[in-house]
Order: sequence, then C-alpha cells, then structure tokens
Amino acid sequence: MARLIKAGDLSNCYGVTTRTLRYYEECGLLQSQRTMGYAYRMYDDANIKRLEQILILRKLNIGIKDIQRIFSTAGSEVVLEVLGQKVNDIDEEVALLHELKEIVLAFIRQIEQADFSKDSDVKLLYDKAKEIETQLINVEYTGNPSPVHRLFEVAEKLEEKAASRLSIPENVMKRLLQNVYFIWGDGVDVADELGRRYGLFVYHTCENRYKHSQNADPQFQPGLCRFEEKVSDYWAQDPEDAMQREREIVHDFTPMVIMDLIQLTAQHEKIICENDIDIDCIIQFVTHAIKISNYRVGDDFFDQYENEIRRRDISEDEKEKLIRKVNALRGKAKREISRETTQYGVKQIIWDDNSTVEQTADEIAEYFGLPRAW
Repeated sequence: MARLIKAGDLSNCYGVTTRTLRYYEECGLLQSQRTMGYAYRMYDDANIKRLEQILILRKLNIGIKDIQRIFSTAGSEVVLEVLGQKVNDIDEEVALLHELKEIVLAFIRQIEQADFSKDSDVKLLYDKAKEIETQLINVEYTGNPSPVHRLFEVAEKLEEKAASRLSIPENVMKRLLQNVYFIWGDGVDVADELGRRYGLFVYHTCENRYKHSQNADPQFQPGLCRFEEKVSDYWAQDPEDAMQREREIVHDFTPMVIMDLIQLTAQHEKIICENDIDIDCIIQFVTHAIKISNYRVGDDFFDQYENEIRRRDISEDEKEKLIRKVNALRGKAKREISRETTQYGVKQIIWDDNSTVEQTADEIAEYFGLPRAW
C-alpha cells in the first residue's frame, strides 16, 4: 500500500502551513485524498515530491501562475523560459543597484567639494534644490534627465522589485499602535459602550471585511478572496471546517486592518479595535489588549451555527449529528483558557449571562487604566 502522510505532518516536515497546502490544492498544484472513515487530508509520495518542487520554485521567487504553467506543460521549455526570465530580472536589478550606487557616489563628491562655511556655496546648494523641485513638479519638463530624476526612477523600480521585502521596524510599529486598545473576541456591545463612555473611536473588524475582500490578492490572501464567494454555503460546512475558514479570513485581512489603524491614529487620540485579528502577526506590536470570551446564551458563534443548521434543508438525523458536533466544540471552548492567554499572556475576561455590558466594560476599563472621563 502506498505511503500516505497527513496534512499536519506534511506541514511540520516542510515548514509550511496547512493553509498553504490547501491553497496549493485550490491552484491545482497538489491533490490530497481522504480514506474511508478518515477525516484528515492525506498526501501520497507523488504529491510530496510535487510539494518539494513547488517549494524550490517559490524559494526562487517564481510566481504561482508560472508554477502552474511549468507543471501543466510537458518537457522543459516552459521551466527554462521562466528561469531565464528570472535571470533577466536579477540582471536588471543588479544594474539598477549599480546605477544607484554611482548616483550616490556623485552626490557624495558634490558634497565633499562644497564649502559650507561660504555663503556662496550654501546659496548654490539652495538654488540647486529649487531647480530640482521645479523639475519634479513640472510635468512639461522635457530636458535631459538630471541625476535626481534618474535617482527617483531607479529608486522607484527597485522599490517595485523589493516591495515584498519591505517591513516597518518593530519599535516604530509599536509606537504607531501604542494608543490602540485591542479587544479580541466577540465584544461588539462592550466596545461600543467603551467608545460612548470615553469618546473613543471604535474600529469593528467585521464591518470592514467586505471592503478588504475587494482589494485582496488571490495569491497571498486566498481566504479573504473567498469571503464573498458562496457566503451562503458557509454554514453548510462542517463546523470545524467553518472555524478553519474563519481563521484564514482573519489571517488574510489582518495586514489591511493594521494599515487602517495606522491611518486612524492620525485622526483619533485613542482607538478601540474590536473583534478578531491574527494575534500571531501583531502581538509584538501590541501595548493594550484583552480577550473577551462571550458565553452568553444565544449570542456566540456556536449558537448562530446551531440556528443555521436547524434552518437547512437536510434530514433531522443530519441536523442532530451536526448539532452534537457544535455542542462538543462549544463545551471544549468553554472549558479551555483562550490561546491568547496561554500563549501570549493576554488577560481573558468572561462575558456571560451573569454580567451586563456595563459591568464588563467597567472591568475592561479598569484593566486598561482608563480614567473616569477624558
């Protein structure tokens, strides 16, 4: 019998997420199978070998579309074409870097020759700066490109090539988000109460999902791209699959949420970010955070799922089977301390039928050290 490996084991072995494996399947690059009575996705030796090939090509920064072309075409012509184009791209980047170096060296020589103790040289540099400014804003400028013009052109091209490698230093990101109060979990009413009480701007991540899904990149944000696709089928999934899909959506829109928050910090002194974003992506930047575990009857994810199951056009036996699974997941969630708490030390606050919105808001405000009035 051929060897089969579970998706989780394959993920650990090759250092890729199960989400990535699922994405490769959706792109037609991999194919898993499920054996009779076994819920896990399994991969055979041929697909394991294919994954190794995909990972090598991705290390070479080969795009998914080109990888699809390579695997869908017999012979070596396509792979040689793709790799040849990659060599050309590298040569172009090397040439741009060399030109950028020469421009910087030219500026260094100009600065070395200037005497800043002389008013004439200071004025010369000022006049040169004004000339450059005029050239940059004058769309009708048709003269020969100046070194500054070429610098902008070279820098722009290099930025396009290196965009995926750009990052904001951790200390800068932490400073940008230092006045954002993160409330993980389902706490819409509590967040709105805090906003009303303290004059805080409340950012609801769920309200911005559709907006972000319209700008998602299918290669890097497949979960978010599927957000608006077959939404009506969401509740028809197995509960565990639905929860996994939710995690993928949250992961994909987190960078967009962070960009929104950075922009909002320029307009608002303090902000509440309510509901789930990917804690693994941003915990190092977070100054204020709590986790709300919403256990109110009829108001959590599992209650909503159960209600949708009862509305579905399936047999009563199927409904009861799914509801038992939902109840098992609900019980497990209520017995466990949240991952935000166990892994990252985020304070967990229980919001159930014994605590009102106002009482829960009081508890959060006290933990955050919010004053009585701002």
